[in-house]
Amino acid sequence: MLTTVHPPFDTRIFHKESKSLLKPGHSVTIIAPSESANEEYVDGVKIIKVKKASSKILHPLTMVRVFIAGLRGDFDVYHCHEPGSLLVCTLLKLMKRNKLVYDAHEHYPSLMSEDSIFPKISKRSISFFVDTCEKFLCASADCIITVNHSLEERFRNIKETTILFNVPKLDIFTLSNPAIRSRRIVYAGNVSRKRGLDKLLLSMPQIVNKFHDVELLVVGKISDSKEFEKWVHSYTEDHSLIQNFRVTGWVPHTKVVEYIEKSDIGIILFQPTYYNNIIGLPNKLFEYMACGIPVVGSNFPEIRKVVEGSECGLLVDPTNVQEIKDAILWLLEHPDEAKQMGKNGRSATEELYNWEKMELRLFKIYEDLA
Repeated sequence: MLTTVHPPFDTRIFHKESKSLLKPGHSVTIIAPSESANEEYVDGVKIIKVKKASSKILHPLTMVRVFIAGLRGDFDVYHCHEPGSLLVCTLLKLMKRNKLVYDAHEHYPSLMSEDSIFPKISKRSISFFVDTCEKFLCASADCIITVNHSLEERFRNIKETTILFNVPKLDIFTLSNPAIRSRRIVYAGNVSRKRGLDKLLLSMPQIVNKFHDVELLVVGKISDSKEFEKWVHSYTEDHSLIQNFRVTGWVPHTKVVEYIEKSDIGIILFQPTYYNNIIGLPNKLFEYMACGIPVVGSNFPEIRKVVEGSECGLLVDPTNVQEIKDAILWLLEHPDEAKQMGKNGRSATEELYNWEKMELRLFKIYEDLA
């Protein structure tokens, strides 16, 4: 596993894919950037940390260090996770004649063009450049993995492509203790304007007016500008929402699950700010479903396929405060229907949207590479 961007213990790379590949007897090494360089074994996986460059501008230095570490190792397959490591692994494959798997987690042309190091005027040029280079390099891959249907469609004409949804391990969500509902609306993960926190807050006064004890809980932190954070605090004060709004800050994942299980509604309000957001299929959607709570989500293609297909929630225009408010109120006013949506979501995770199912697809990929 080679990555030039993700941390060594990234959830998908380390906790899911690497640990899964140990089960059929593969030997797994992760080469990833970190604050300091060292080597260690963790849960049977060899971790090679290369020193991360001190700034984004020096990122090519990180790529060189990952390349050198990959060149020194004796590997049968290079499994890479973003365009930078795809370039590194393409060079390694040319030199060592090994197999190459490309695991595309995001729509990188739109994601990378949004990076603050690039001037706004260059966004289209950056997006076109990344798109062209990524597709060109994909021709050297033996197979491609993606996380949703939109990305699968993007790559299917280049190489055989398999979808491994970014879904949780089902054994974490045992539901052994029935959830104690408390009129809680939960938004898990780091939130910002791009994830619709402002629209959600603007909908709250009318919701609180009808359900005085309702709580909006952010299980994570506000990841935005200081100016936006000030607006959040002033808005909650000005509209008497202090008692109805809480941000936990970072908490362990097991605690995140506990918070979700004791909530009534899970929120995903990604905004249509750029293409990667529009086709995103966030892990939190599947976590809400696994916890058996209904979802209010952005009416975007990938989210829509899951929510409508599973009948596990309501879809809204994430820019429309009225639609957001109406959807939340409807679920609070119709607890029986909301409960059934939660059950539907849980059933869908048990049948399909869990890592145990994706793990079987991963095994098949590596069997075919042999």
